[in-house]
Amino acid sequence: MARTLRMAVAQSTVPEDPTDQGALRAAGQEIRELMVEAAEAGVRLLQFPEGAITYPSKHVMATGPAGEPSPADWSRAAWDVLREEAESTATLAGELGLWTVFGSIHPLTPPNRPHNSLSAPRGAVPYSPRSGQRLEEYLWI
Repeated sequence: MARTLRMAVAQSTVPEDPTDQGALRAAGQEIRELMVEAAEAGVRLLQFPEGAITYPSKHVMATGPAGEPSPADWSRAAWDVLREEAESTATLAGELGLWTVFGSIHPLTPPNRPHNSLSAPRGAVPYSPRSGQRLEEYLWI
C-alpha cells in the first residue's frame, strides 16, 4: 500500500512592523485559521513563508522619531508578542497533528541584529533541520 503525504503552501498577510502588536496578533491568528483549514482538508505538512508572522521593513526599524534615518533599534520589536504567537502556533500544530513550518524574525544576543528563520515546532517534525537537535530543545524561544 502506498503511503501519501498531503502538503500545502499557504500565504498569509505579513505585517512589516514588528512593533505593531495588533498586526502581529492578527498575523498569528490568520496563520492558525489557515492551519485549521488545511488540517480539515487532510493536509499533514503546511509551509508558510519565511516572514509569516512578520517580515520587517528596514525603514520601520531604522527611522527616528522625526522620520530621519537612524540605526535600527531592535529593542522596539514586540518580542513578547512574537514569542506568544509562535508558541500559540506551535501548540495548535501539536493539537492538529499538522506539521507546520513558519517564519519570523528571531532575536540574537545583542549587539547582533535579529535574523529571519523558519520554525518547525515540536508538534511538527522530530528534528530541527538547522542543527539536528530535537525540537523540544530548539523551538524558537
